[in-house]
Amino acid sequence: MKVRTFVGIKIPQDLSSKIFKFSSEKLKNIKGKIKIVEEENIHITLLFLGEIEQNKIGEIIDELKKIKHKRFSIKIKGLGFFPSYEFPKVIWLGSESDEITNLHYKIRDKLKIFVQKEDPKSFVSHITIARVKSHISPSETKKLLNENSKLEFGEFEVKEFHLFESKLTPYGPIYKIIESFNLE
Repeated sequence: MKVRTFVGIKIPQDLSSKIFKFSSEKLKNIKGKIKIVEEENIHITLLFLGEIEQNKIGEIIDELKKIKHKRFSIKIKGLGFFPSYEFPKVIWLGSESDEITNLHYKIRDKLKIFVQKEDPKSFVSHITIARVKSHISPSETKKLLNENSKLEFGEFEVKEFHLFESKLTPYGPIYKIIESFNLE
């Protein structure tokens, strides 16, 4: 049996509530079909592993336990689009930190044998707040970008990261923490 997994950071409840309120209010008037990320699913992905054989989960946990990294702060600010505001597939908030990229590379190096396909894009720390299901006018996304480029939600200390299971359902994904890993 396979388990769909990723390594990530949970956003504290107070900030995820603020983020969800923002996305629910700001994105509801966009013409085009978008799916707002549920409050309980707001997170930062450090590494997407994909479908992993159930019997490999223990090995992944063992490798993640070997990672030594100090605690660090993340500032949530700014709004963006992947791949671009002209053709958005994902609407996201920035998650700025000098240390998060270092943690990503440590995790990627430890788990490279488990990653099905290497992502050719460089790591961009972000919080997905919505997925675009149908075309949105570039003038709308440009306006959203201009109005929210200086947006700030606050800062939090990252004390741990998690190995998540992601179950896809017709109502959206359900994330469950398989194991947590403390930072020093």
